[in-house]
Amino acid sequence: MLRTYKDTKTLYYFLLRTPKDEAYFVYFTFESNEGMCFYSTVDDSLKGQYRDIEVRCPIEWREDLNALIKRLQAEIRLDVLEEKTITDEQMP
Repeated sequence: MLRTYKDTKTLYYFLLRTPKDEAYFVYFTFESNEGMCFYSTVDDSLKGQYRDIEVRCPIEWREDLNALIKRLQAEIRLDVLEEKTITDEQMP
């Protein structure tokens, strides 16, 4: 049985790191895949030469988002620092 956000209130979470000069491409790619995920830049990373990006998607879109991230990794340096399942209660 397919687990869905509607049934479980569960999201999939990625913490990604990319060089500052590559971040625009990551943002553009997420925007062009409208509705697949939502993301935000971690404020502390704005001081460095990299950007840490928190990305969340409904649990049922995990594989699609994972495939998109792998495709991005084939084009640019993009590290997955963390990957986990979270619930609405764990959202900041």
